[in-house]
Amino acid sequence: MRFASSHFLYFLVALPFIYLGFLLSHIRRRRVLRKLGNLETLNQFSKRELLSSYRVEGFFATASICFFIIALARPQAGIRLESVKIKGSDVYIAIDLSQSMKAEDIKPNRLERAKIDARELIHSLHGDRVGLILFAGDAFVQCPLTTDYDAILSLINTIDPNSTVTAGTSLAAPMKVALKSLKPEEEIYALLLLLTDGEDTVGEIEKPVKELKRRGIKVFTIGIGKKEGVPIPLFDQNGNRVGYKKDKHGKIIITTLDEETLRWIAETTGGFYFRAGETFDEVKRFKSTLDNLMKREFEMKKFTVYEERYQVPLVIGLIFLGAFILRTNRVQRRIA
Repeated sequence: MRFASSHFLYFLVALPFIYLGFLLSHIRRRRVLRKLGNLETLNQFSKRELLSSYRVEGFFATASICFFIIALARPQAGIRLESVKIKGSDVYIAIDLSQSMKAEDIKPNRLERAKIDARELIHSLHGDRVGLILFAGDAFVQCPLTTDYDAILSLINTIDPNSTVTAGTSLAAPMKVALKSLKPEEEIYALLLLLTDGEDTVGEIEKPVKELKRRGIKVFTIGIGKKEGVPIPLFDQNGNRVGYKKDKHGKIIITTLDEETLRWIAETTGGFYFRAGETFDEVKRFKSTLDNLMKREFEMKKFTVYEERYQVPLVIGLIFLGAFILRTNRVQRRIA
């Protein structure tokens, strides 16, 4: 047993005062009757003992109100299973964990901004399955497609650049992983979202892009960073900055946002490119596009629903109300 609107139960504390009000009303009536004569003589005409009658009427009225309050609180008991059809897309979010994502040309840094965008997107989803791919020099599925958004958010919060072991950046790697992970019947409703600065140190992206296009899997890209270029900071185990990343010649490496590559990937596969800006609107624009894509019924969920039982206290309350009305009418006829 549970109550769907349990806040109405607080009104039950007023019941003793309501019943007390009936008794006080009787006391006032009794004082008036005493002015008319002896109560024992009046009782002979009323054919009842006045105090006990008011107690009964007060009980009927109070009980009626009590059960009406319980009915308003919507008691529920038992369960039933409901089939719910869910429509949505399959969205794989791929987050770049390469060293260049530590760059701070966008605050707090590129990787943290990617995590912020990923979390904002997941918070806005409803009915879509979402999976998580992490990549740098290679890629792996951190979480397969699921509707358990809390689990995905928990994994995103634990991401750090040391989650991968292969150095470099391969934009082809997350695309290949997505191609392997998606089933043929899911492809037309699936898409891949790349959160990256677009720098690719491996190359060979043309083949997976063409395969994605052939299979109808759209790729959307969000470019994180600035085209001007900034150095890549290095930190010790305590998180203190110790310098900047350098090449083998000792020259500081400058990392830039490669918008051309990201735009080409998106446009070739039928997706769109968005740039992470100061207004944080890139996720909203992507979500708007996602809402207009073709959806499929991909899951039948069973929800446990409690059966409403408000009818029982409502009927009991009406019975007590009817008894109160009948009792009051009968008393009025006897006194008249």
